[in-house]
Formats: sequence, C-alpha cells, structure tokens
Amino acid sequence: MIYLTAGLVLVGAVTVLNLLLTLAVIRRLRKHEEERRQNFVPLDSGPETGVPLPAFTAVTVGGEPVSAEALTGRQAALTFLSTDCSACVTAVKDLPEFARRTGMDAAQMLVVIAGDTADARRMAEPLTGIATVVVEETGGPLSALYSIRATPTTVMTDPDGTVTYAQAGTNPVLEGLPA
Repeated sequence: MIYLTAGLVLVGAVTVLNLLLTLAVIRRLRKHEEERRQNFVPLDSGPETGVPLPAFTAVTVGGEPVSAEALTGRQAALTFLSTDCSACVTAVKDLPEFARRTGMDAAQMLVVIAGDTADARRMAEPLTGIATVVVEETGGPLSALYSIRATPTTVMTDPDGTVTYAQAGTNPVLEGLPA
C-alpha cells in the first residue's frame, strides 16, 4: 500500500511540474508574439504611394483582356500572390471578406498569381466571381512592373488610378478595415 501511495504522489508531482512548465512555455510564446508584432516592419513591395498605377495589359484566366485603364474610375485593389507561398493561401481565403467589407466587385479586384500554371489555376478557383485573376510565371511581367518583392502584396488605388497603398503581408489591408 505504501508503494501505491508513493507512486500516486510521484505521478501527481510530475503532473503539477508538467503543468507549470507548459504554462511557462505558453507565457513565453505570448511574450515572443507580442515582441514580434511590436517590431514588425512591413516589407517594401509594390509601387510607391502617390504614383500613377503603372500601365499594363494582360489576359485573365477566362481569356478576357484586362488593363490598368479598366481599374480607373473607382477604387481598385491588386493582390499579388505566388503558388509557392504558404501565406498566399491565407490571403486567398481572406479575399472574399475583403471584397465584402470594401464593397468591391470582381472588376475592381485584380489578383495576379505567379508560379506553376496548373497550381495557379487551382489557387484561382475560389476567387471566381470575387476577383479578376491573371496567371503569370514567377517574376513575370506584372510582378516586375509593380516591383513585387514579396508575396502576398496588396496595392490599392483611388478612382484616379493613383496608388494609395502598397504593402506585403497576409492581410494588411483587411486588418485596417472597419468590421
């Protein structure tokens, strides 16, 4: 009986020690995440704000032509994604919410997906009816023209076609929008 009691006390002590260590790890992870958020510096990707939207022409996955002129006349958003970017998967999932909260339709939202064509088309499927999608090779002409250095990158324009926002990140624009 003494061995059973000693064993239970030992198991209880190990369990309490495990709980304390787990709580310490969680506390440290939260502190680390807070420090990371405070020290976050957005990547410099996309055209500078205040410049006119660079002119382009491209063909959508549906075979329709699209150009910079088609995006003028009302606010527009261009999102640059890559098939080899895990954060881009999150960005694709955020785009329907972004469209809902901004009131933009597919004609105002252009998504450029760079990478393997088959993978890019699969990535574009959930965006049907939400955004106009263009597929290009990695480092393609649109990504080069818009100085895309990281994906995902979001570029916003005003109705005059002037860049008002350009930043890399999973959903930097969505985070700043009202609920």
